[in-house]
Amino acid sequence: MSARRAGALLVLPLIFLHSAFAAETANEAAVKVAFLYNFFKFIEWPDAASQNKFNLCLVSPHNLGDNLLALEGKTVNGKPLAVLQDVASKDLKACHLVYIAKSAAGAGEIARDLRGAPVVTVSDKPGFLEQNGTIGLVQDGNRLNFEVNLDNANAANIRISAQLLKLARNLNLNK
Repeated sequence: MSARRAGALLVLPLIFLHSAFAAETANEAAVKVAFLYNFFKFIEWPDAASQNKFNLCLVSPHNLGDNLLALEGKTVNGKPLAVLQDVASKDLKACHLVYIAKSAAGAGEIARDLRGAPVVTVSDKPGFLEQNGTIGLVQDGNRLNFEVNLDNANAANIRISAQLLKLARNLNLNK
């Protein structure tokens, strides 16, 4: 067997492993996008009645990629859903829901700065709820779950439906 052929045989499994990893990552991102969209259906914002759209904002970098295209043209309670990427920290108060990936710097600071504003913060960063986040996405084996910090939602006068709270893996209260 030639050295070139042996090298190809060694590299081939790595290509398949990379493809499997990319598919797993894409599937996880698609599930996260579905979670974000469905959160909108079960949350009431104090000023939503006076607004003509809902804003889903993403802090860079994020790991959702092309999966966000699935949200194009979607509506929530009869209002269009706008997906705004690479939103600067100073502009996040105009958002209804802010997704902060664990790879983004300063997730806790962003959540702290938004505490009390009518904005739901969501992140997959471990310990996000203890850093003033509203909803934490948590990996549980090969399943994605979420937990809610109800005190942070209440501080912002945001109502999360009982249906959504029943599905949460954990409800954190600061008290």
